Amino acid sequence: MNPVNPVKAPLFVGKVRNVSYNARMAQANEIETLKIKLQAERVKLLDACAALNDDRDSGADEWSVQDVLAHVANAEQLNVKFARVMLEQTHPEQIEAVAADFPDYEGVFDLDRFNAYTREKLRAQTFPQVMENLTRTREETLAWIETLTEEQLERGGQHAAWGELTVRGILKILMLHDKAHAQELKRKSKA
Repeated sequence: MNPVNPVKAPLFVGKVRNVSYNARMAQANEIETLKIKLQAERVKLLDACAALNDDRDSGADEWSVQDVLAHVANAEQLNVKFARVMLEQTHPEQIEAVAADFPDYEGVFDLDRFNAYTREKLRAQTFPQVMENLTRTREETLAWIETLTEEQLERGGQHAAWGELTVRGILKILMLHDKAHAQELKRKSKA
């Protein structure tokens, strides 16, 4: 009598079980891939910061390294908060979902104006506070991603700047946001 190879056994169990097993594996792989990419882009951002001289105070008009890092952490908090709302509501709008957090922001939403507004508020933080917030925010995001299902990754809403997005899309924007600011800081270090 030949023993059944436990590694190959699930392949012979039936299509329904294989499909759900394969779907779970694909989901786990996607979640892991999202986490790895988020971590990699954050490392690149921090490396780009480290390559600059101490640039925590660039003046009123120019964004310092501290401003950029505070902005990245704040943007991640806002976007993950919105992604969580996307899981609770049917097709929410980001502006409505986070408006209560910014009661003194006036007028119609404009991304550049909103970024300038939040930059002024975030300048009250010290550099160690910014770094702690940046680290904590990413750790919380990575832990939250672990809880997501494929169905939840597909939930959608109306992003203030990017339009129609899914939770998956929000997570990809976090990667692109880190990447864009890392490239910006690299250009600044070469100047």
